Amino acid sequence: MRLHSLCCLLAAATVTARKDPRNATRWFADDTWFVLVGASRYFANYRHAANVLALRKFARAAGVPRERILVLLAEDPTLDARNPRRGQVFLHANGDQSEKDDVALDGGADGAFEEFADADYVGDEVTPELVRVVLSGRHDPRTPRSKRLESTDTSNVFVYLTGHGGDEFLKFHDADELSANEVADALAEMRAKRRYGRLVLMVDTCQAGSLFNYLDAKTTPRVLGIASAKVGENAYAGSSDADAGVAYADRFTEAAVEWLERAEPDATWGDFADALDRAPTRSTLTIHDGAWATADWRTMPLRAFFGAPDGHRLSAWPPPRVAGAR
Repeated sequence: MRLHSLCCLLAAATVTARKDPRNATRWFADDTWFVLVGASRYFANYRHAANVLALRKFARAAGVPRERILVLLAEDPTLDARNPRRGQVFLHANGDQSEKDDVALDGGADGAFEEFADADYVGDEVTPELVRVVLSGRHDPRTPRSKRLESTDTSNVFVYLTGHGGDEFLKFHDADELSANEVADALAEMRAKRRYGRLVLMVDTCQAGSLFNYLDAKTTPRVLGIASAKVGENAYAGSSDADAGVAYADRFTEAAVEWLERAEPDATWGDFADALDRAPTRSTLTIHDGAWATADWRTMPLRAFFGAPDGHRLSAWPPPRVAGAR
């Protein structure tokens, strides 16, 4: 009886923490940034571009300004001659495809789908070095602000990587690799340069969890890793589309986007992790919270990264010019 009562009290405390407005508001930042990377080339890897574009579209619909989303696509299948629905990209194969399902259209917070989902970097320029440059801010001085991550130490930053990978690496163009050491070094440099307050790194690739091997609470604090597969395990593509002849999405990202689209406004990252753990992805969800250092990430609202709380608008970007400033 005492054990049952204790369990009830703990469950009630967890729900109370989620519903407490003070818990919610303390997580929100004035600026939320997204860096979305599809590392694979060739039309056969359509799904990796679709993964990225689907997350981009959800972020826009949730209220993240386009100016705060950086999209890096090694291959853009939108206008590929092999795409049976040229100009369109979908996440779900073999279904009734409508405009609202087209992830190549930009879905803004007002519900309008009017513009193509443009990418900031495309094709051969998408390399491991570019990813490190974008995260660290070591750009060529001529790089326009619209293609830079200009986050600060009060920013919430969401980084997503998808493609083919293995033990401690993510492949780019089947010719180069981003290693787990390089990921940790780039995030450590971000921290040293005060380029994030909190950061979520989500990876969908085979052995994705191995990319977190060198994250720690000292050099990369407040970084939460979410991976589609554990070390030594594959991640899997979804169903192949009968018309396109390729998979439209990876199972992990498809499940993630589907859940995000129907999540309650007060859903937390703990809810998200629990849902993905139950999803039929055929691989093992891996959470790396050693660098985050505490378990409070489970009560963090998803909207602290995807959008904004009720009655709050994310600040404009770029910031308005101050009178007299050069």
